[in-house]
Amino acid sequence: MVVKLAITGKMSALERISTVLEGKIPDRVPSFCLGGDFDFIHRFMNSPYALTEVDKNQLDKDRVSYSPPFIHAILAKFSPINILPGGLDAKIDLCWKTVGGFQLIKVDFTDNFITQSGGLFKIVVRDEGIPHYWYAGPALLKKEHLEAYWCKENELKPNSNSFHSLRKTRKTMLNKYDIVVSMGIPGPFENCVFGIGHANFALYARNRPSLLQQHIDFQWETFEEPALKMLMKTKPDIVMCGDDYGYNRGLQMHVKHWRKFIKPILANYVKIAHDEDAKFILHSCGDIHEIFPDFIEIGIDGVESLKPKNNDLKMYREKYPEIALVGTIDDSELLINESPEFIRNSVKESINTLGKKGGYIPGPTNFLLDHPPENIVALYKAIQEFGKY
Repeated sequence: MVVKLAITGKMSALERISTVLEGKIPDRVPSFCLGGDFDFIHRFMNSPYALTEVDKNQLDKDRVSYSPPFIHAILAKFSPINILPGGLDAKIDLCWKTVGGFQLIKVDFTDNFITQSGGLFKIVVRDEGIPHYWYAGPALLKKEHLEAYWCKENELKPNSNSFHSLRKTRKTMLNKYDIVVSMGIPGPFENCVFGIGHANFALYARNRPSLLQQHIDFQWETFEEPALKMLMKTKPDIVMCGDDYGYNRGLQMHVKHWRKFIKPILANYVKIAHDEDAKFILHSCGDIHEIFPDFIEIGIDGVESLKPKNNDLKMYREKYPEIALVGTIDDSELLINESPEFIRNSVKESINTLGKKGGYIPGPTNFLLDHPPENIVALYKAIQEFGKY
């Protein structure tokens, strides 16, 4: 990918993100946001930063999505005023959108519909009327459940119609709001454990490895590989896959099981993206230090989340300069409980520590939930203020 300077002498968001993922130094430190749920939308739209009717008219004209968890319209509000007249001048450069994985199927062993991965999801509406859509647990708890699920192969195949508008979405966000929309599908570990559960994954990995491998291969061949290939036909610049591997202290599985069952499929994800000249970012929560060398081996360009209490970020920056660090600004305590000024100073320190040689795209470590909007505005304004080389 050839990176050129924009006419203004500044890089576009795509040029800036691409430069970082190629291990080079951009014009300034770029910023990132996964998105946010209904709670954050409620808080934001009841704050001084809310979208105005003028904002909405422009966003509606451009057909920008308001839908959670990716909330592109809310992220566009952070734009400078030359892009959105009512913008907050706290620019976001990179966001996310996943595709596929949520069509529902019916199986005989439960009265509930299950998702493509075999998991149960529920919509919960709180007393104040704010909805939430949450994973409720695995449905494929027995071998006969797996066999019934495997018989639904035709219903599990991705629908190409869901991929048709992706190119237009990326083009609109990039050309109108200078925001790169990274796109991807759920990763192989989450697709597996959402259906069979963590306990069965551990049990099968030890005692029934052939059954576990059969299930992982089934999901790869039935909907993961076809969905990735459909996505790549839309020519994304950045592919971002979500696949959480870590707890607060260590991996959710033994490292040898990750390397045996998950790594080969993840390597396929990376290869399919790279074969079409796209960069690959992995979103993975928790302490994942054990498998950082594997990320280098399979060619991952960036790793996102990286909560600082769970990961030695300075060590990652020094030992693995090939991988861009994305996220790193703690979403569970810092961005909820601290003051805007404290957050501003924390962002300054993070950029000084991690970003002065490139290789850094700061942002919240996960989706925005119950975060005070003033803290999120302070975060992105600080990245603008201190992210200059």
